[in-house]
Amino acid sequence: MSSSFDESSRNLAAPRENVISPTTRRLKIACVIHSLDGGGAERVMAGLASRMASRRHDVVLITLDDGTCQRHPLSDAVRWQPLNVLSTENRKVSLVTRLRRLREAISSGGFDVVLSFCDSTNLLVMLATRAMRPRVPIVLSERSDPAHQSLGRVREWLRDRMYPQADAVIGLSDDVAETLKSRMPISPIVIASAVESPPENYAALRAASHRPQSSGESESPQPIRLIAIGRLEPEKGLERLLGALAVLDETGDGADWRLKILGDGSQMASLQSFARERGIEARIEFCGWEQSVWPHLAESDVFVLPSHYEGFPSAMLEAMAGGLAVLAVDAGGGVRSAIRHGENGWLVENAVEPLIDGLRTILSDPHLRTRLAASAPEVCDRFGWDAMLDAYERVLINVQKTMPSDPPA
Repeated sequence: MSSSFDESSRNLAAPRENVISPTTRRLKIACVIHSLDGGGAERVMAGLASRMASRRHDVVLITLDDGTCQRHPLSDAVRWQPLNVLSTENRKVSLVTRLRRLREAISSGGFDVVLSFCDSTNLLVMLATRAMRPRVPIVLSERSDPAHQSLGRVREWLRDRMYPQADAVIGLSDDVAETLKSRMPISPIVIASAVESPPENYAALRAASHRPQSSGESESPQPIRLIAIGRLEPEKGLERLLGALAVLDETGDGADWRLKILGDGSQMASLQSFARERGIEARIEFCGWEQSVWPHLAESDVFVLPSHYEGFPSAMLEAMAGGLAVLAVDAGGGVRSAIRHGENGWLVENAVEPLIDGLRTILSDPHLRTRLAASAPEVCDRFGWDAMLDAYERVLINVQKTMPSDPPA
C-alpha cells in the first residue's frame, strides 16, 4: 500500500465551528512539525491545524519534509509549506541549512504565534527563532515523555535550556508535565489529545462482522480477534506481545485467537521471524500501514497495547471509541488517564508476566470482554476534539496577548 496521498486526499470535511467567543481575535498561526508521514502526533497536528482554520484563523502548516508523503487529511483552508530539509539516509541536510530555511519561513510569514509539535522539531524552532525580530511567541507541544525517550546527551542538554525560553509548553499528560517540571523551571500546561470518532458506516461494518452464527453454520466457536496498532519499533512492545501469546499456546491455557498487526517500521522482518520461531505465524496477519484503521477495528474483538512507554496512544483511544475491549500495559502517559481498570479497559503492570496474565484473563472471559467493550466508548466524551481545540486556542491567544513589545532599534 502506498504511503502517499493523491491530491484529493488532502480534503477534510469542515468540523463543526465552535469559536470560544464572537470577539475572539483571529490569529495567523504557523504550525510546525517534521511531516505528515507518521502516526499519532502527525494525525493530531493535521486535525488541529484543520480545525483551527475552520475557526477562521489563518493557518500555515510548515513541515520539514518535501510534502510528497501525506498520511493524514488536511483541510484545503490550511496552507501547507514543506521546506524539504528533512535529513534521510539518502539525503543529508546540514543543521545550518535546516535552521536557515525554518527561520526564513517563520520570519517572512508575519505570524502572530508559532505552534511546534515533537521534541526534535521543538528544538529546531527554538534555535531558528533565537534573537529574531520582530519576535514571535512560541508554543511547544511535547508529544512524548522525556523520561522514556532520550534525544541523546547534546539534545537533552539543549531541551533543558531551550524549553524554558518558550512562551508556553504543553504536555500530553500529568506524567509528561511532571517529567518536564522536574528537569527545568517551567509550568507545563496539560492538554490531552483528542480521540477520533468512528465514521458513519462503522456501526454497520461492526454489526456485519459480529453477527451471530445462523443455525446452519458450524457450532465451533470463532477465534477471538485481537488487534494491535503502532509503529513496528522496539518501544511499542510487539515482540513481548507475540512472546506472551506464544506462552499461552505452549501452556495450553489460551483460547483460540487471531492477531492482526497494523503498522510498519524497522522491526517488521524480525517480528515475522520471531512469530515463525515460536510457531504462531499462521495466526498473525501483518497488514503494514493502513490508510484507515476503522474497517479493521470493526471486525476485531480486543485491542492490545503492549508498549513499553506511551505519550497519548491515539490508536488505543480509537479502539475504545469503536467499542472494543482493551487490554493495555500501564505504559504511562495518557494510558492511565483513559483507562479505569475493570470498567472501560483492563490495565496490567508494565512487564511480561502481567501481560500474559491479562491476555489469559481477557481471552477466557467473554462476559468481561462484553462489559469492557460496552463502557469503552465513553472516552469520546472525555477526550473530544472541541475540548482540545478550545484549550489550544486559549493558549495561543493568551501568549500572543501577553507578549511584550520589542524594544526600539
